Amino acid sequence: MVRLPPPDRNGLPPEDQAVWDRIAAVRGGVRGPFGVLMHVPQLADRVRALEDYFRFDGELPAADRELVILVTAREMEARYAWARHEHRAQEEGTPNEAVAAVRANGPLDALTKRDRLLVDITRALLRTRRLTDAQYAEAVAELGRRQLIELVALAGHYSLIGLTVGAFEVPQPDDLPASYTF
Repeated sequence: MVRLPPPDRNGLPPEDQAVWDRIAAVRGGVRGPFGVLMHVPQLADRVRALEDYFRFDGELPAADRELVILVTAREMEARYAWARHEHRAQEEGTPNEAVAAVRANGPLDALTKRDRLLVDITRALLRTRRLTDAQYAEAVAELGRRQLIELVALAGHYSLIGLTVGAFEVPQPDDLPASYTF
């Protein structure tokens, strides 16, 4: 059960309606975590801007980005984010074996070196909030500084999304099937 009522665009002042419109323009509506965040429109707008950076301006390839998001959603037990991004991961070419390994929280042996690294680094950040010297060196060698910084920020951003959907009990979206339940 959602803990907050959905916001009503028509009840918002014009500047907040503009925030609503910026969110809806890219996402097709204001729902899920943005349905919660729109109760604080200026915050919602800043979260939108960061998410738009990752989607449109970031250097981390889309398939990698979606894998990092799925790892974060799995670690945060964020059903809404998982359902949305499992679908998007398929569209962006994230390998099915990587998605399945993350879903099962299982071994990563069948994954490419890069996909194993993305999963390992993201899990380490979320579980220990640190990278060992070896993890850091391997990540910089494979991703470079910029993509590593983006990966860290992306995991942090989707941690915010995971906390939001968890605290406010945002249910899985009805319009997408999710093959994973927590």
